[in-house]
Amino acid sequence: MIAMPVTYTLDNGAEIHREFPGTFQIPPQTDRESLRPGDLAKLIFRIEIDDEAHVERMWVQVRDVTPEIYFGVLDNDPYCTEEIRSGMRVEFCADHVIQIEREVA
Repeated sequence: MIAMPVTYTLDNGAEIHREFPGTFQIPPQTDRESLRPGDLAKLIFRIEIDDEAHVERMWVQVRDVTPEIYFGVLDNDPYCTEEIRSGMRVEFCADHVIQIEREVA
């Protein structure tokens, strides 16, 4: 049997918040749009392994910022696979961010 590659997508935290505003809180849009290198952003990863979906919330450290996209590296490992590891490059946008830890100057 051939193993299928492990892939992931990022859930849109802003959409989830709009659907469940009373129970799913996220940072204000201005905060999500003003991340800087060194900040940590928590994202919801939907990891596909074979025919199973696993959902994990993980931290990504912001490394580079463009007007529309953030570039960062995963800051922790998921429980469900060893194919996705800390240090992996991740691209995301403000709508993916569900929590923020600012770098202390």
